[in-house]
Amino acid sequence: MKVDIIAPRSIPNVIRSLKRKKHHIKIAGDRIERPLYITVSNKKFGKCDLHEISRRSFVSSVTACTKEFQVPDLYYGKFLMSGGLAASLAGRLHSRPAFADLGESMLLDLLNEREKVIALNLFETLNGLICVSQRLIDEVVQLGADPDKVLYAPNTVDKFFRPMDKSKCRKKLGLPEDDFIVAFTGHFISRKGPNRVLKAINQLDLPIKGMFFGSGEEVPKGNKVLFTGAVPNRQLPEWLNAADIFVLPTLAEGHCNAINEAMACGLPIISSDIPDIRSQVPESAGILVDPLDLNQLALAIKTLFKDQEKRIEFQKGALYAAEIFQNERRSMRIINWMKNIVS
Repeated sequence: MKVDIIAPRSIPNVIRSLKRKKHHIKIAGDRIERPLYITVSNKKFGKCDLHEISRRSFVSSVTACTKEFQVPDLYYGKFLMSGGLAASLAGRLHSRPAFADLGESMLLDLLNEREKVIALNLFETLNGLICVSQRLIDEVVQLGADPDKVLYAPNTVDKFFRPMDKSKCRKKLGLPEDDFIVAFTGHFISRKGPNRVLKAINQLDLPIKGMFFGSGEEVPKGNKVLFTGAVPNRQLPEWLNAADIFVLPTLAEGHCNAINEAMACGLPIISSDIPDIRSQVPESAGILVDPLDLNQLALAIKTLFKDQEKRIEFQKGALYAAEIFQNERRSMRIINWMKNIVS
């Protein structure tokens, strides 16, 4: 299949990216365009909703860009109120079917009354919705979507995320052989909780260290931190395989790619006892805790540090669960479903 990609960049993000270390990342697609758009604060001043200005700018940048492409068979947008909105408009503009892929960590709670009306109109103009979690399906149906136009399709993981020899990975990356290592992947923000992971580690008087993959304002620091920073996706499997367990005390998710990737590498999971994570991490693959309770988090880490048999059991459970989330399966399910919808 020939795929063209439009991935708008906000002007503030372009400016911030000038300070970051550059990584060459190959993105799937035959043609990729990165139009600029204006983004402003989410605040309101009277009847003026600044977030609406950002959304309109995003959609306008996409619409203008579609005019430079050959008209495709269909449009496929990521996230309802951004890519989905743009895909819907492009579909109407060029008389083509349009679909939205929803992976929002929160949807219903974030929409104001005006946005709920926009969402309802979107459900009528889009040919279908792809949701990564049952919670999202429940929310869009509650908002008025036709259940027959909704597909459940959890996120998947690339095949290069697989089990590797831990000792060889540690040696290659210059990591200590004997320490018990906790891995975290995600934005360095409160919702994801990197510093909650570090505080839980620091509570334990044990030879436990942390590796934190990502970027953001809440950068974990201290003598228990072995690594912190962004890692190219192709290199991430080696880092994950160098760890003993994966910990992510997230407050909200859609369907978490980071957890999928960790399970595909055979890592036992410690994450949050919230609906989206419960549907993703079976009891055989890890421990779910209150993400804001540092004592629970520390106890879960200590439990897996002490109990090697439990870690081995969770490793097997994680690998088994990861088989569900294979990349080609999701792609073909979505493609075949869209073909049926369109026909």
